[in-house]
Amino acid sequence: MSRLPRIAAERRGRRIAVLALLALGQAAATGAIAFAMRDVFAAFGEAGDPLPAAALATVAGGAIAIAILRGAEHVLGDRLGHDYAAALRLRLFEHVARMPARVVAGRRSGALSLRFVGDLAVVRGWISLGVARLISAAIVLPLTLVVLVLLDPRLAATAAVPLGLCLVLMAAAGAALGPLHRRLRARRARLAADVSERLPHGPELRLLGRVATERRLITRRTERLADASAARARGLAMLRGVPDIASGITGATILLVSLRGDIPAGTAAGALAALGIAAQTLRDLATAWDRHRAWAEARGKCEALLAEPRLAASGRGQPAERPGDAPPAIRFRRAGSAQLRGIDAEAEPGRRIAVLGASGAGKSTLLALAAGLEAPSRGRVRVGGVAPTNLTAAERRRMVHLVGPRSPILAGSLRRALTMGAAVAHDDAAVEAVARKFGLAPVLVRLGGLDGRVGEGARTLSAGERKRLLLARAALSGAHLLLLDEPDETLGSEGAALVARLLAGTKATCLVATHSPAVAAMLDGAWFLDAGRLVEAGEMTELARADGPTSRFLQAREAA
Repeated sequence: MSRLPRIAAERRGRRIAVLALLALGQAAATGAIAFAMRDVFAAFGEAGDPLPAAALATVAGGAIAIAILRGAEHVLGDRLGHDYAAALRLRLFEHVARMPARVVAGRRSGALSLRFVGDLAVVRGWISLGVARLISAAIVLPLTLVVLVLLDPRLAATAAVPLGLCLVLMAAAGAALGPLHRRLRARRARLAADVSERLPHGPELRLLGRVATERRLITRRTERLADASAARARGLAMLRGVPDIASGITGATILLVSLRGDIPAGTAAGALAALGIAAQTLRDLATAWDRHRAWAEARGKCEALLAEPRLAASGRGQPAERPGDAPPAIRFRRAGSAQLRGIDAEAEPGRRIAVLGASGAGKSTLLALAAGLEAPSRGRVRVGGVAPTNLTAAERRRMVHLVGPRSPILAGSLRRALTMGAAVAHDDAAVEAVARKFGLAPVLVRLGGLDGRVGEGARTLSAGERKRLLLARAALSGAHLLLLDEPDETLGSEGAALVARLLAGTKATCLVATHSPAVAAMLDGAWFLDAGRLVEAGEMTELARADGPTSRFLQAREAA
């Protein structure tokens, strides 16, 4: 079963029904034009007959009606495409938000962006210019044959054969577009990923002397993309040429049958008028084929993303206490993952634990499990008696706040950057006071206060300013469990003092992954990790004095 939203769900079903009504209107107008043309041409041979004003008015009115109905079809189809793309965009975003952090981190940002930009543009194009045209063709073409039958069954039989052959050839040509679209999409994705990866680092690449090398790579990718685009354009040109050839052959056949079968000129003219309108529908159908092949490729990629594993709630259906408004205990019971093995540890409410170990020991993974960014592959993790992945959105905002290397600082006001994720509202005076407390006074001046704009990815802030902002955000969060991953990193000699300032203002349970002896000394206890295993745990003062891995680690860091 497809994980994509249903095209006809919600309001879209009503819009599809309206599109069908618009197509019926076009078919009716086509029939009216065909019969009016027959009457107009019949009047040519009748000397002295009055001018066929009604028939002429019907021809003009029918053409105007078709133009209006096609315009309405285009507008409604465009709206339908936007609605469906919006529904798919939200489903993709919600799915990515529920994916394990390590899976998201393992994907190239350019490839993920392509799902939300390029692929969704293709999806919108298929719905607005593909589905709408397909509905129109499914109604207009059969009813055009009905009109030909009513004009003269012989003309209908004459037109049916080449038109049917036209549809068969279009299906074959459309199927051949599939590999061309696949190649085009792959090369476009590769170029987008390469460029999006390099653009933010343009000045640094120049410093490394890599501009010419990277330019050659982008040029090579661009040329391959151009070749794939040209191949797809040739395939599309062949597809679009089929209706024109078929229309010409069908028109000539209708004239031939009319001449040999003594069919009145007016009837032949009416049939040709209906055929001309049907030819435009066939051209639209060619475009729909092209859009469908592009959609098939984008759909496969979107479904593959939606098939990625999500964080499953653990312990569903079992009675569990809900976390209250107090610092929670956090417990690991034989918790394991790809990086951790059988972690057994517990931090009582309000305790502050240093998570120590060499780089790659599993400290960040442990914090990710506590935050619910990852789910343990075995064992369990509980925050206040509840699995972190089971917390509701409100509970998560109230309970847990993580400061880590991937903590987002989105483009927008400084106020929003500081208060993102806060469980309670703060007035501007309180927000500004906390910002100054964590050394952001120069940022307030430079940006022009809390309304000042922070650039995308916080590139308008220095590394130290970004970390200060994240610590201030943690202080404003009001969370009962603080998870701090290298909180003093990039802060130099002031780092330990700023972390102390954060800890002094909260009663939260804290897990602090750190390499800093000064930060570790502020905390109550320590868990020492080595190669994903918890090898030592206890009171910080005792472990620091003992001759164990914690003591040796801290002494080595102090010496360094």
